[in-house]
Amino acid sequence: MLDRVAFGALVKRKRGQKRLTQQTLAEDVFGDSSRKADISRIENAKVEPQEATIQKLCKVLGISEAEMAPIRSFRPAAQLDQIPTLSRDDLELLASRFGAETPHDQSDGQLREFLTSKAQEYRKLRGQIAELKGLSARIDNVRGTAEGALDNGDFDGAKSLLQDAREIIQDQIREPLEINATLMERQADIALLQGDAEQAYVLFKAAADSFAGIDPLDPARRKILRYFEILWKHGLRYGGDGLARAEALVRPILTDDLLSADGWLWAAGQNTLAAALQEQGIRTGGAEGVALLGQAVDAYRDALTVYTRAEHPVDWAMTQNNLANALVQQGIRTGGAEGAVLLGQAVDAYNAALTVYTRAEHPVDWAMTQNNLAIALRNQGTRTGGAAGAVLLGQAVEAYRAALTVYTRAEHPVDWAMTQNNLGGALEAQGTRTGGAEGAVLLGQAVEAYRDALTVRTRAEHPVHWAGTQNNLAVALQAQGIRTGGAEGAALLGQAIDAYRDALTVYTRAAHPVQWAMTQFNLAIAEQGIAQHDSCEDPEPQLRAALGHVEAALEVFDPVHMPYNHDKALALREWIQAALDGHGGSASGDAGGEA
Repeated sequence: MLDRVAFGALVKRKRGQKRLTQQTLAEDVFGDSSRKADISRIENAKVEPQEATIQKLCKVLGISEAEMAPIRSFRPAAQLDQIPTLSRDDLELLASRFGAETPHDQSDGQLREFLTSKAQEYRKLRGQIAELKGLSARIDNVRGTAEGALDNGDFDGAKSLLQDAREIIQDQIREPLEINATLMERQADIALLQGDAEQAYVLFKAAADSFAGIDPLDPARRKILRYFEILWKHGLRYGGDGLARAEALVRPILTDDLLSADGWLWAAGQNTLAAALQEQGIRTGGAEGVALLGQAVDAYRDALTVYTRAEHPVDWAMTQNNLANALVQQGIRTGGAEGAVLLGQAVDAYNAALTVYTRAEHPVDWAMTQNNLAIALRNQGTRTGGAAGAVLLGQAVEAYRAALTVYTRAEHPVDWAMTQNNLGGALEAQGTRTGGAEGAVLLGQAVEAYRDALTVRTRAEHPVHWAGTQNNLAVALQAQGIRTGGAEGAALLGQAIDAYRDALTVYTRAAHPVQWAMTQFNLAIAEQGIAQHDSCEDPEPQLRAALGHVEAALEVFDPVHMPYNHDKALALREWIQAALDGHGGSASGDAGGEA
Protein backbone atom coordinates (compact mmCIF):
# COMPACT_ATOMS: atom_id res chain seq x y z
CA MET A 1 0.00 0.00 0.00
CA LEU A 2 1.30 3.46 -0.94
CA ASP A 3 1.74 5.92 1.92
CA ARG A 4 0.45 8.96 0.06
CA VAL A 5 1.38 11.38 2.86
CA ALA A 6 5.01 10.29 2.80
CA PHE A 7 5.02 10.16 -1.02
CA GLY A 8 3.63 13.70 -1.21
CA ALA A 9 6.27 14.94 1.23
CA LEU A 10 9.01 13.25 -0.79
CA VAL A 11 7.77 14.76 -4.06
CA LYS A 12 7.68 18.23 -2.50
CA ARG A 13 11.18 17.85 -1.07
CA LYS A 14 12.67 16.55 -4.33
CA ARG A 15 10.95 19.29 -6.33
CA GLY A 16 12.47 21.87 -3.99
CA GLN A 17 15.93 20.34 -4.33
CA LYS A 18 15.66 20.57 -8.13
CA ARG A 19 14.20 24.10 -7.86
CA LEU A 20 11.16 23.21 -9.94
CA THR A 21 7.82 25.00 -9.66
CA GLN A 22 4.61 22.99 -9.52
CA GLN A 23 3.82 24.36 -12.96
CA THR A 24 7.13 23.16 -14.41
CA LEU A 25 6.76 19.73 -12.81
CA ALA A 26 3.21 19.42 -14.21
CA GLU A 27 4.60 20.14 -17.69
CA ASP A 28 7.31 17.48 -17.27
CA VAL A 29 4.96 14.82 -15.89
CA PHE A 30 1.63 15.48 -17.62
CA GLY A 31 2.73 17.51 -20.62
CA ASP A 32 0.38 20.24 -19.40
CA SER A 33 1.59 23.08 -17.15
CA SER A 34 -1.99 24.02 -16.27
CA ARG A 35 -2.24 20.83 -14.19
CA LYS A 36 -0.11 22.29 -11.39
CA ALA A 37 -3.15 21.82 -9.08
CA ASP A 38 -2.75 18.05 -9.55
CA ILE A 39 0.85 18.33 -8.34
CA SER A 40 -0.39 20.33 -5.32
CA ARG A 41 -2.97 17.64 -4.49
CA ILE A 42 -0.31 14.93 -4.68
CA GLU A 43 2.11 16.87 -2.47
CA ASN A 44 -0.60 17.55 0.11
CA ALA A 45 -1.80 13.91 0.10
CA LYS A 46 -5.26 14.85 -1.17
CA VAL A 47 -5.20 12.06 -3.79
CA GLU A 48 -3.40 8.78 -4.33
CA PRO A 49 -1.77 9.01 -7.78
CA GLN A 50 -2.05 6.25 -10.36
CA GLU A 51 0.94 3.99 -10.83
CA ALA A 52 1.80 5.56 -14.19
CA THR A 53 1.91 9.02 -12.58
CA ILE A 54 4.07 7.69 -9.74
CA GLN A 55 6.55 6.29 -12.24
CA LYS A 56 6.72 9.59 -14.15
CA LEU A 57 7.25 11.58 -10.97
CA CYS A 58 10.02 9.21 -9.86
CA LYS A 59 11.76 9.54 -13.22
CA VAL A 60 11.54 13.34 -13.40
CA LEU A 61 12.56 13.89 -9.76
CA GLY A 62 15.16 11.14 -9.57
CA ILE A 63 13.38 9.17 -6.85
CA SER A 64 15.00 5.75 -6.49
CA GLU A 65 13.34 2.40 -5.83
CA ALA A 66 15.15 2.31 -2.49
CA GLU A 67 13.43 5.58 -1.52
CA MET A 68 10.07 4.25 -2.68
CA ALA A 69 10.31 0.87 -0.93
CA PRO A 70 9.29 2.06 2.57
CA ILE A 71 6.57 4.25 1.06
CA ARG A 72 5.07 1.32 -0.83
CA SER A 73 5.20 -1.10 2.12
CA PHE A 74 4.26 1.27 4.90
CA ARG A 75 2.99 -0.46 8.06
CA PRO A 76 3.07 1.91 11.05
CA ALA A 77 2.32 -0.82 13.58
CA ALA A 78 5.67 -2.43 12.79
CA GLN A 79 7.66 0.81 12.55
CA LEU A 80 6.24 2.20 15.81
CA ASP A 81 7.93 -0.71 17.59
CA GLN A 82 11.29 0.24 16.05
CA ILE A 83 11.48 3.99 16.79
CA PRO A 84 14.91 3.91 18.54
CA THR A 85 16.54 2.23 15.51
CA LEU A 86 14.77 3.96 12.59
CA SER A 87 16.91 5.81 10.08
CA ARG A 88 16.58 9.56 9.54
CA ASP A 89 14.56 9.02 6.34
CA ASP A 90 12.23 6.56 8.08
CA LEU A 91 11.74 8.97 10.99
CA GLU A 92 10.74 11.77 8.63
CA LEU A 93 8.39 9.57 6.59
CA LEU A 94 6.69 8.13 9.66
CA ALA A 95 6.34 11.53 11.30
CA SER A 96 4.76 12.92 8.12
CA ARG A 97 2.20 10.14 8.23
CA PHE A 98 1.25 11.10 11.78
CA GLY A 99 0.69 14.77 10.99
CA ALA A 100 4.08 16.38 11.71
CA GLU A 101 4.09 19.64 9.75
CA THR A 102 7.85 20.20 9.34
CA PRO A 103 9.67 16.92 10.07
CA HIS A 104 12.68 17.98 7.97
CA ASP A 105 13.36 20.88 10.36
CA GLN A 106 13.31 18.73 13.51
CA SER A 107 16.17 16.84 15.11
CA ASP A 108 16.25 13.06 15.37
CA GLY A 109 15.52 13.35 19.09
CA GLN A 110 12.49 15.56 18.50
CA LEU A 111 11.14 13.17 15.87
CA ARG A 112 11.64 10.17 18.15
CA GLU A 113 9.85 11.94 21.00
CA PHE A 114 6.97 12.89 18.68
CA LEU A 115 6.67 9.33 17.38
CA THR A 116 6.92 7.79 20.84
CA SER A 117 3.88 9.86 21.86
CA LYS A 118 2.07 8.84 18.69
CA ALA A 119 2.92 5.18 19.35
CA GLN A 120 1.32 5.42 22.79
CA GLU A 121 -1.80 6.97 21.28
CA TYR A 122 -1.88 4.38 18.49
CA ARG A 123 -1.70 1.43 20.89
CA LYS A 124 -4.38 2.94 23.12
CA LEU A 125 -6.65 3.50 20.12
CA ARG A 126 -6.01 -0.05 18.85
CA GLY A 127 -7.12 -1.39 22.22
CA GLN A 128 -10.22 0.80 22.28
CA ILE A 129 -11.29 -0.42 18.85
CA ALA A 130 -10.76 -4.01 19.97
CA GLU A 131 -13.19 -3.34 22.84
CA LEU A 132 -15.97 -2.82 20.29
CA LYS A 133 -16.06 -6.58 19.74
CA GLY A 134 -19.38 -8.26 20.47
CA LEU A 135 -21.81 -5.49 19.51
CA SER A 136 -23.03 -7.48 16.50
CA ALA A 137 -21.66 -9.87 13.89
CA ARG A 138 -21.70 -7.19 11.17
CA ILE A 139 -19.98 -4.63 13.39
CA ASP A 140 -17.36 -7.24 14.33
CA ASN A 141 -16.53 -7.64 10.63
CA VAL A 142 -16.20 -3.89 10.17
CA ARG A 143 -14.17 -3.59 13.38
CA GLY A 144 -11.72 -6.23 12.23
CA THR A 145 -11.28 -4.52 8.87
CA ALA A 146 -10.77 -1.18 10.63
CA GLU A 147 -8.02 -2.71 12.76
CA GLY A 148 -6.31 -3.91 9.59
CA ALA A 149 -6.61 -0.46 8.03
CA LEU A 150 -4.97 1.07 11.09
CA ASP A 151 -2.13 -1.43 10.97
CA ASN A 152 -1.57 -0.55 7.30
CA GLY A 153 -1.59 3.16 7.96
CA ASP A 154 -4.87 3.74 6.12
CA PHE A 155 -6.27 6.10 8.72
CA ASP A 156 -8.89 7.61 6.42
CA GLY A 157 -10.06 4.10 5.57
CA ALA A 158 -10.33 3.22 9.25
CA LYS A 159 -12.45 6.31 9.91
CA SER A 160 -14.68 5.43 6.96
CA LEU A 161 -15.17 1.89 8.28
CA LEU A 162 -16.17 3.25 11.69
CA GLN A 163 -18.68 5.45 9.89
CA ASP A 164 -20.06 2.26 8.31
CA ALA A 165 -20.35 0.74 11.79
CA ARG A 166 -22.30 3.79 12.97
CA GLU A 167 -24.79 3.29 10.13
CA ILE A 168 -25.14 -0.38 11.02
CA ILE A 169 -26.09 0.30 14.63
CA GLN A 170 -28.85 2.64 13.54
CA ASP A 171 -30.56 -0.38 11.95
CA GLN A 172 -29.66 -3.19 14.32
CA ILE A 173 -29.39 -1.90 17.89
CA ARG A 174 -32.35 -0.51 19.83
CA GLU A 175 -30.40 2.06 21.91
CA PRO A 176 -27.54 3.17 19.65
CA LEU A 177 -26.65 6.60 21.09
CA GLU A 178 -23.86 5.55 23.45
CA ILE A 179 -22.37 3.13 20.95
CA ASN A 180 -22.60 5.72 18.17
CA ALA A 181 -20.81 8.24 20.41
CA THR A 182 -18.10 5.69 21.17
CA LEU A 183 -17.56 5.08 17.45
CA MET A 184 -17.37 8.84 16.85
CA GLU A 185 -14.81 9.12 19.65
CA ARG A 186 -12.67 6.49 17.93
CA GLN A 187 -12.97 8.39 14.64
CA ALA A 188 -11.86 11.54 16.48
CA ASP A 189 -8.94 9.67 18.03
CA ILE A 190 -7.79 8.62 14.56
CA ALA A 191 -8.08 12.23 13.37
CA LEU A 192 -5.86 13.33 16.26
CA LEU A 193 -3.42 10.55 15.40
CA GLN A 194 -3.18 12.26 12.00
CA GLY A 195 -2.78 15.67 13.64
CA ASP A 196 -6.23 16.89 12.52
CA ALA A 197 -7.64 18.65 15.60
CA GLU A 198 -10.37 20.37 13.57
CA GLN A 199 -11.93 17.10 12.44
CA ALA A 200 -11.64 15.68 15.96
CA TYR A 201 -13.43 18.76 17.32
CA VAL A 202 -16.30 18.31 14.85
CA LEU A 203 -16.68 14.65 15.82
CA PHE A 204 -16.50 15.26 19.58
CA LYS A 205 -19.02 18.08 19.33
CA ALA A 206 -21.44 15.95 17.32
CA ALA A 207 -21.03 13.02 19.73
CA ALA A 208 -21.85 15.24 22.71
CA ASP A 209 -24.76 17.03 21.01
CA SER A 210 -26.38 13.72 20.06
CA PHE A 211 -27.48 13.30 23.71
CA ALA A 212 -29.40 16.60 23.91
CA GLY A 213 -32.73 14.85 23.44
CA ILE A 214 -32.18 12.60 26.46
CA ASP A 215 -30.72 15.12 28.92
CA PRO A 216 -30.23 18.81 28.01
CA LEU A 217 -27.18 19.00 30.29
CA ASP A 218 -25.45 15.89 28.99
CA PRO A 219 -23.79 17.60 25.97
CA ALA A 220 -22.24 20.20 28.28
CA ARG A 221 -21.02 17.51 30.70
CA ARG A 222 -19.36 15.57 27.90
CA LYS A 223 -17.73 18.64 26.37
CA ILE A 224 -16.46 20.11 29.64
CA LEU A 225 -15.58 16.98 31.61
CA ARG A 226 -14.57 14.59 28.84
CA TYR A 227 -13.78 15.90 25.38
CA PHE A 228 -12.14 19.22 26.32
CA GLU A 229 -9.23 17.49 28.03
CA ILE A 230 -8.49 15.31 24.99
CA LEU A 231 -8.22 18.31 22.65
CA TRP A 232 -6.39 20.39 25.27
CA LYS A 233 -3.76 17.71 25.90
CA HIS A 234 -3.26 17.24 22.17
CA GLY A 235 -2.69 20.98 21.82
CA LEU A 236 -0.25 21.01 24.75
CA ARG A 237 1.77 18.18 23.28
CA TYR A 238 1.72 18.93 19.56
CA GLY A 239 0.67 22.58 19.17
CA GLY A 240 -1.48 23.29 16.14
CA ASP A 241 -5.21 23.87 16.54
CA GLY A 242 -5.80 21.65 19.57
CA LEU A 243 -5.93 24.46 22.13
CA ALA A 244 -8.12 26.69 19.97
CA ARG A 245 -10.49 23.79 19.26
CA ALA A 246 -10.68 22.97 22.98
CA GLU A 247 -11.65 26.59 23.61
CA ALA A 248 -14.26 26.49 20.84
CA LEU A 249 -15.78 23.34 22.30
CA VAL A 250 -16.66 24.89 25.66
CA ARG A 251 -16.98 28.65 25.11
CA PRO A 252 -20.46 28.60 23.44
CA ILE A 253 -22.07 26.53 26.21
CA LEU A 254 -21.03 28.78 29.13
CA THR A 255 -24.36 30.58 29.19
CA ASP A 256 -26.58 31.97 31.93
CA ASP A 257 -28.90 29.02 31.33
CA LEU A 258 -26.12 26.58 32.19
CA LEU A 259 -25.20 28.66 35.26
CA SER A 260 -28.80 28.45 36.48
CA ALA A 261 -29.15 24.74 35.72
CA ASP A 262 -25.80 23.55 37.13
CA GLY A 263 -23.55 26.18 38.67
CA TRP A 264 -20.72 23.75 39.44
CA LEU A 265 -20.60 22.54 35.82
CA TRP A 266 -20.60 26.14 34.57
CA ALA A 267 -17.68 26.98 36.87
CA ALA A 268 -15.82 23.86 35.72
CA GLY A 269 -16.35 25.06 32.16
CA GLN A 270 -14.96 28.51 33.01
CA ASN A 271 -11.88 26.81 34.46
CA THR A 272 -11.34 24.71 31.33
CA LEU A 273 -11.92 27.70 29.06
CA ALA A 274 -9.37 29.69 31.06
CA ALA A 275 -6.82 26.86 30.80
CA ALA A 276 -7.07 26.86 27.00
CA LEU A 277 -6.87 30.66 26.81
CA GLN A 278 -3.93 30.81 29.21
CA GLU A 279 -1.85 28.29 27.30
CA GLN A 280 -2.61 30.02 24.01
CA GLY A 281 -1.59 33.33 25.59
CA ILE A 282 1.70 31.88 26.82
CA ARG A 283 2.47 30.61 23.32
CA THR A 284 1.43 33.79 21.49
CA GLY A 285 3.53 36.94 21.33
CA GLY A 286 2.51 40.58 21.30
CA ALA A 287 -0.94 42.06 21.81
CA GLU A 288 -2.77 38.88 20.93
CA GLY A 289 -0.99 36.84 23.60
CA VAL A 290 -1.58 39.44 26.32
CA ALA A 291 -5.27 39.66 25.38
CA LEU A 292 -5.64 35.89 25.66
CA LEU A 293 -4.06 35.95 29.13
CA GLY A 294 -6.49 38.68 30.15
CA GLN A 295 -9.42 36.58 28.99
CA ALA A 296 -8.07 33.64 31.02
CA VAL A 297 -7.91 35.80 34.16
CA ASP A 298 -11.52 36.90 33.60
CA ALA A 299 -12.67 33.29 33.18
CA TYR A 300 -10.91 32.14 36.37
CA ARG A 301 -12.53 34.99 38.29
CA ASP A 302 -15.92 34.02 36.87
CA ALA A 303 -15.36 30.47 38.14
CA LEU A 304 -14.63 31.83 41.63
CA THR A 305 -18.11 33.37 41.80
CA VAL A 306 -19.37 29.79 42.14
CA TYR A 307 -16.32 28.02 43.57
CA THR A 308 -16.39 29.69 46.98
CA ARG A 309 -14.12 28.67 49.83
CA ALA A 310 -17.13 27.87 52.02
CA GLU A 311 -18.95 25.58 49.57
CA HIS A 312 -16.18 24.20 47.33
CA PRO A 313 -12.88 24.66 49.21
CA VAL A 314 -10.69 22.38 47.06
CA ASP A 315 -12.08 23.69 43.77
CA TRP A 316 -11.68 27.23 45.14
CA ALA A 317 -8.03 26.61 46.02
CA MET A 318 -7.33 25.03 42.63
CA THR A 319 -8.86 28.00 40.83
CA GLN A 320 -6.99 30.51 43.00
CA ASN A 321 -3.76 28.76 42.03
CA ASN A 322 -4.70 28.76 38.33
CA LEU A 323 -5.73 32.41 38.48
CA ALA A 324 -2.40 33.30 40.06
CA ASN A 325 -0.53 31.45 37.29
CA ALA A 326 -2.28 33.54 34.64
CA LEU A 327 -1.63 36.76 36.61
CA VAL A 328 2.08 35.91 36.81
CA GLN A 329 2.24 35.50 33.03
CA GLN A 330 0.48 38.85 32.62
CA GLY A 331 2.79 40.48 35.14
CA ILE A 332 5.94 39.13 33.49
CA ARG A 333 4.87 40.59 30.16
CA THR A 334 3.69 43.93 31.55
CA GLY A 335 6.06 46.67 32.65
CA GLY A 336 6.03 49.31 35.34
CA ALA A 337 3.48 49.72 38.08
CA GLU A 338 0.81 47.73 36.25
CA GLY A 339 3.04 44.67 36.05
CA ALA A 340 3.92 44.98 39.73
CA VAL A 341 0.23 45.11 40.65
CA LEU A 342 -0.47 41.94 38.66
CA LEU A 343 2.39 40.10 40.38
CA GLY A 344 1.11 41.28 43.75
CA GLN A 345 -2.35 39.94 42.93
CA ALA A 346 -0.77 36.61 41.99
CA VAL A 347 1.04 36.40 45.36
CA ASP A 348 -2.24 37.10 47.15
CA ALA A 349 -4.03 34.36 45.18
CA TYR A 350 -1.29 31.80 45.90
CA ASN A 351 -1.37 32.62 49.61
CA ALA A 352 -5.16 32.23 49.54
CA ALA A 353 -4.81 28.78 47.95
CA LEU A 354 -2.33 27.76 50.68
CA THR A 355 -5.01 28.28 53.35
CA VAL A 356 -6.67 25.14 51.92
CA TYR A 357 -3.68 23.41 50.31
CA THR A 358 -1.86 22.61 53.56
CA ARG A 359 1.14 20.30 53.66
CA ALA A 360 -0.63 17.99 56.10
CA GLU A 361 -3.80 17.49 54.03
CA HIS A 362 -2.69 18.19 50.44
CA PRO A 363 1.11 17.77 50.33
CA VAL A 364 1.52 17.62 46.54
CA ASP A 365 -0.80 20.56 45.90
CA TRP A 366 0.93 22.45 48.72
CA ALA A 367 4.32 21.87 47.08
CA MET A 368 2.97 22.91 43.67
CA THR A 369 1.57 26.15 45.09
CA GLN A 370 4.78 26.88 47.03
CA ASN A 371 6.68 26.53 43.75
CA ASN A 372 4.26 28.82 41.95
CA LEU A 373 4.31 31.36 44.78
CA ALA A 374 8.09 31.42 44.58
CA ILE A 375 7.93 32.24 40.85
CA ALA A 376 5.77 35.28 41.57
CA LEU A 377 8.02 36.37 44.46
CA ARG A 378 11.11 36.01 42.32
CA ASN A 379 9.61 38.18 39.58
CA GLN A 380 8.59 40.75 42.18
CA GLY A 381 12.06 40.68 43.69
CA THR A 382 13.77 41.02 40.34
CA ARG A 383 11.79 44.18 39.63
CA THR A 384 12.18 45.67 43.11
CA GLY A 385 15.37 47.41 44.10
CA GLY A 386 17.26 47.60 47.37
CA ALA A 387 16.49 45.73 50.56
CA ALA A 388 12.84 45.13 49.64
CA GLY A 389 13.85 43.27 46.49
CA ALA A 390 16.40 41.21 48.40
CA VAL A 391 13.73 40.18 50.91
CA LEU A 392 11.39 39.05 48.13
CA LEU A 393 14.13 37.00 46.48
CA GLY A 394 14.94 35.39 49.83
CA GLN A 395 11.28 34.49 50.28
CA ALA A 396 11.28 32.93 46.82
CA VAL A 397 14.29 30.75 47.68
CA GLU A 398 12.60 29.66 50.91
CA ALA A 399 9.40 28.72 49.05
CA TYR A 400 11.33 26.67 46.47
CA ARG A 401 13.25 24.84 49.19
CA ALA A 402 9.95 24.17 50.99
CA ALA A 403 8.52 22.62 47.81
CA LEU A 404 11.59 20.37 47.51
CA THR A 405 10.77 18.76 50.88
CA VAL A 406 7.82 17.12 49.08
CA TYR A 407 9.07 17.14 45.50
CA THR A 408 11.90 14.66 45.94
CA ARG A 409 13.74 13.22 42.96
CA ALA A 410 12.85 9.69 44.02
CA GLU A 411 9.08 10.25 44.25
CA HIS A 412 8.47 13.24 41.94
CA PRO A 413 11.41 13.45 39.49
CA VAL A 414 9.76 15.78 36.96
CA ASP A 415 8.47 18.19 39.62
CA TRP A 416 11.81 17.97 41.43
CA ALA A 417 13.61 19.00 38.25
CA MET A 418 11.17 21.85 37.64
CA THR A 419 11.69 23.19 41.15
CA GLN A 420 15.47 22.81 40.94
CA ASN A 421 15.34 24.84 37.73
CA ASN A 422 13.26 27.54 39.35
CA LEU A 423 15.38 27.54 42.51
CA GLY A 424 18.37 28.16 40.27
CA GLY A 425 16.63 31.24 38.91
CA ALA A 426 16.05 32.72 42.35
CA LEU A 427 19.62 31.97 43.44
CA GLU A 428 20.96 33.52 40.23
CA ALA A 429 18.93 36.67 40.86
CA GLN A 430 20.25 36.83 44.42
CA GLY A 431 23.82 36.23 43.27
CA THR A 432 23.63 38.88 40.57
CA ARG A 433 22.61 41.47 43.16
CA THR A 434 25.13 40.38 45.77
CA GLY A 435 28.77 41.35 45.55
CA GLY A 436 31.98 39.60 46.51
CA ALA A 437 32.38 36.04 47.70
CA GLU A 438 28.76 35.72 48.85
CA GLY A 439 27.46 36.55 45.39
CA ALA A 440 29.87 34.07 43.79
CA VAL A 441 28.63 31.31 46.12
CA LEU A 442 25.01 32.04 45.20
CA LEU A 443 25.79 31.93 41.48
CA GLY A 444 27.61 28.64 41.97
CA GLN A 445 24.55 27.24 43.75
CA ALA A 446 22.38 28.40 40.86
CA VAL A 447 24.57 26.60 38.30
CA GLU A 448 24.47 23.48 40.46
CA ALA A 449 20.66 23.61 40.69
CA TYR A 450 20.31 23.98 36.91
CA ARG A 451 22.69 21.10 36.24
CA ASP A 452 20.72 18.96 38.69
CA ALA A 453 17.53 19.79 36.79
CA LEU A 454 19.15 18.76 33.50
CA THR A 455 19.74 15.23 34.83
CA VAL A 456 15.96 14.76 34.49
CA ARG A 457 15.10 17.41 31.91
CA THR A 458 16.88 15.75 29.00
CA ARG A 459 16.38 16.88 25.43
CA ALA A 460 15.20 13.44 24.40
CA GLU A 461 12.43 13.24 27.00
CA HIS A 462 11.59 16.90 27.80
CA PRO A 463 12.82 19.08 24.90
CA VAL A 464 10.97 22.31 25.76
CA HIS A 465 11.87 22.17 29.46
CA TRP A 466 15.43 21.17 28.51
CA ALA A 467 15.64 24.31 26.37
CA GLY A 468 14.31 26.47 29.21
CA THR A 469 16.85 25.12 31.67
CA GLN A 470 19.66 25.51 29.14
CA ASN A 471 18.65 29.15 28.78
CA ASN A 472 18.58 29.67 32.54
CA LEU A 473 21.88 27.84 33.06
CA ALA A 474 23.40 30.17 30.50
CA VAL A 475 22.18 33.22 32.45
CA ALA A 476 23.99 31.99 35.57
CA LEU A 477 27.17 31.05 33.67
CA GLN A 478 27.09 34.46 32.02
CA ALA A 479 26.89 36.22 35.39
CA GLN A 480 29.80 34.11 36.64
CA GLY A 481 31.82 34.83 33.54
CA ILE A 482 31.32 38.59 33.72
CA ARG A 483 32.61 38.57 37.32
CA THR A 484 35.57 36.30 36.63
CA GLY A 485 38.72 37.57 34.94
CA GLY A 486 41.13 35.96 32.52
CA ALA A 487 40.74 32.66 30.69
CA GLU A 488 38.39 31.23 33.32
CA GLY A 489 35.89 34.05 32.85
CA ALA A 490 36.11 33.82 29.05
CA ALA A 491 35.45 30.07 29.25
CA LEU A 492 32.34 30.62 31.39
CA LEU A 493 30.99 33.15 28.90
CA GLY A 494 31.67 30.71 26.08
CA GLN A 495 29.74 28.02 27.94
CA ALA A 496 26.86 30.46 28.35
CA ILE A 497 26.72 31.17 24.61
CA ASP A 498 26.79 27.43 23.84
CA ALA A 499 23.88 26.85 26.23
CA TYR A 500 21.84 29.70 24.69
CA ARG A 501 22.41 28.28 21.21
CA ASP A 502 21.35 24.85 22.40
CA ALA A 503 18.12 26.39 23.71
CA LEU A 504 17.42 27.99 20.32
CA THR A 505 17.38 24.56 18.64
CA VAL A 506 14.05 24.07 20.42
CA TYR A 507 12.97 27.67 21.06
CA THR A 508 12.21 28.56 17.45
CA ARG A 509 10.46 31.81 16.62
CA ALA A 510 7.55 29.99 14.98
CA ALA A 511 6.82 27.69 17.91
CA HIS A 512 7.96 29.75 20.94
CA PRO A 513 8.20 33.44 19.94
CA VAL A 514 8.51 34.93 23.44
CA GLN A 515 11.11 32.41 24.65
CA TRP A 516 12.97 32.76 21.35
CA ALA A 517 13.15 36.54 21.80
CA MET A 518 14.26 36.27 25.44
CA THR A 519 17.03 33.86 24.47
CA GLN A 520 18.11 36.14 21.63
CA PHE A 521 18.30 39.04 24.10
CA ASN A 522 20.31 36.96 26.55
CA LEU A 523 22.71 35.98 23.76
CA ALA A 524 23.22 39.68 23.10
CA ILE A 525 24.10 40.22 26.78
CA ALA A 526 26.56 37.31 26.66
CA GLU A 527 28.26 38.64 23.50
CA GLN A 528 28.41 42.08 25.16
CA GLY A 529 30.05 40.46 28.19
CA ILE A 530 32.76 38.91 26.03
CA ALA A 531 33.33 42.25 24.28
CA GLN A 532 33.87 43.95 27.67
CA HIS A 533 35.87 41.11 29.23
CA ASP A 534 39.52 41.66 30.06
CA SER A 535 40.48 38.72 27.83
CA CYS A 536 38.93 40.25 24.67
CA GLU A 537 41.44 41.85 22.28
CA ASP A 538 38.99 42.88 19.53
CA PRO A 539 35.44 43.57 20.76
CA GLU A 540 33.92 44.47 17.38
CA PRO A 541 32.88 40.92 16.28
CA GLN A 542 31.14 40.32 19.60
CA LEU A 543 29.43 43.72 19.51
CA ARG A 544 28.14 43.12 16.01
CA ALA A 545 26.88 39.69 17.01
CA ALA A 546 25.21 41.22 20.06
CA LEU A 547 23.53 43.86 17.89
CA GLY A 548 22.12 41.17 15.62
CA HIS A 549 20.66 39.26 18.56
CA VAL A 550 19.05 42.30 20.18
CA GLU A 551 17.53 43.36 16.85
CA ALA A 552 16.02 39.89 16.57
CA ALA A 553 14.57 40.16 20.08
CA LEU A 554 12.97 43.51 19.24
CA GLU A 555 11.00 41.81 16.47
CA VAL A 556 8.92 40.24 19.27
CA PHE A 557 9.34 42.67 22.20
CA ASP A 558 6.73 45.26 21.20
CA PRO A 559 6.48 48.48 23.25
CA VAL A 560 2.76 48.23 24.04
CA HIS A 561 2.41 44.69 25.36
CA MET A 562 5.96 43.80 26.41
CA PRO A 563 7.27 47.22 27.49
CA TYR A 564 9.54 45.89 30.24
CA ASN A 565 11.47 43.68 27.82
CA HIS A 566 11.19 46.22 25.00
CA ASP A 567 12.75 49.00 27.07
CA LYS A 568 15.62 46.79 28.22
CA ALA A 569 16.32 45.69 24.65
CA LEU A 570 16.24 49.29 23.38
CA ALA A 571 18.71 50.38 26.06
CA LEU A 572 21.05 47.53 25.18
CA ARG A 573 20.81 48.28 21.46
CA GLU A 574 21.68 51.94 22.08
CA TRP A 575 24.70 50.99 24.18
CA ILE A 576 25.96 48.51 21.58
CA GLN A 577 25.56 51.01 18.75
CA ALA A 578 27.35 53.67 20.78
CA ALA A 579 30.17 51.25 21.51
CA LEU A 580 30.47 50.42 17.81
CA ASP A 581 30.53 54.14 17.03
CA GLY A 582 33.38 54.54 19.49
CA HIS A 583 31.48 56.25 22.32
CA GLY A 584 31.37 53.42 24.92
CA GLY A 585 28.87 53.07 27.75
CA SER A 586 27.49 50.43 30.04
CA ALA A 587 24.48 48.13 30.09
CA SER A 588 23.40 45.16 32.10
CA GLY A 589 20.45 42.86 32.72
CA ASP A 590 18.85 39.73 31.34
CA ALA A 591 15.44 38.64 30.16
CA GLY A 592 15.69 35.12 31.52
CA GLY A 593 12.87 33.42 33.39
CA GLU A 594 11.51 30.13 34.65
CA ALA A 595 10.67 27.60 32.00
